[in-house]
Amino acid sequence: MNEKKIKIYKALFSDLICTKESLTKILDVTSIKTVENNIKDIEDIEYDKKLRRYRFKNLLPNHIPNEAFFDIFKSSIVNKLLKNDFLLLEKDISSLKTNEMIKTDQLSTLAKKIIMFKNAIKDNCVLEVEYKKAGKEIETKIIRPHTVFSNGFTYYVYITYDELNEDNIGEERTFAFNAIGKIKPVNYLNNEVLKKVQKGNAYGSFKKDKFVLLNLNKYSANFFKREILFNNDAYEIIDEDFGTESITVKMYYNSIFEIVKIIQQWMPQIKIQNDSELKQEVYSIIQKNISNLLEE
Repeated sequence: MNEKKIKIYKALFSDLICTKESLTKILDVTSIKTVENNIKDIEDIEYDKKLRRYRFKNLLPNHIPNEAFFDIFKSSIVNKLLKNDFLLLEKDISSLKTNEMIKTDQLSTLAKKIIMFKNAIKDNCVLEVEYKKAGKEIETKIIRPHTVFSNGFTYYVYITYDELNEDNIGEERTFAFNAIGKIKPVNYLNNEVLKKVQKGNAYGSFKKDKFVLLNLNKYSANFFKREILFNNDAYEIIDEDFGTESITVKMYYNSIFEIVKIIQQWMPQIKIQNDSELKQEVYSIIQKNISNLLEE
């Protein structure tokens, strides 16, 4: 591919809206006809009259520039210290010769799915996907994808069930990529933006008013610091006692199971601060779990 065609691929993989007019600036040309001539022989790209801009014909194009691939998957590095080191490569990658491209048919199934979802989010595309919950049959869902994120091990996507879905219309939830099967575009929306900036976990996006205060003693606090676990979006340090080395954190959550898990794993090194109905509920679940364990 020549330099201008690579620039077009990079533009379509970016957040830029690729109209004919915007591409004249990207390609440094003065004529829309020149833009059309540069694109007409690229099998991956078409002009969408409904959206009034260019997009990939398929959610998974045949090629992806190294720079675009790096940008999509750099979120896999969750350790912020290592991520800073990793990002030192970004400048070198962006300055590579423009004919550096990856054939997407050589990528893993996971990478292909993530690229497809990234393109669907950018182009506001409603999707039909196969989804299989653990222990259940494969279901077909009509969804609106919003954000792709990773906890360092597993990739997830925040979605909302579309009005074409059979049930749960408008409900937001999280899909794990390893449970997603076939992916098919349903409709490209020209009056809505699907992309959302969200933080959360496998249970959903975090709500600022849904949190619990945890007290970590010096043993658990030192472990969390050493393993850089406070980098996780779920935790916000609100107080640190340098005398006792204890820390109080605000932990955002979606399911009470998340709180039970961390208290149960660390008891008695981590405790819920103050008396509350939530505290009593969590501790009751843990007591029941211990009783069931001892009875076996």
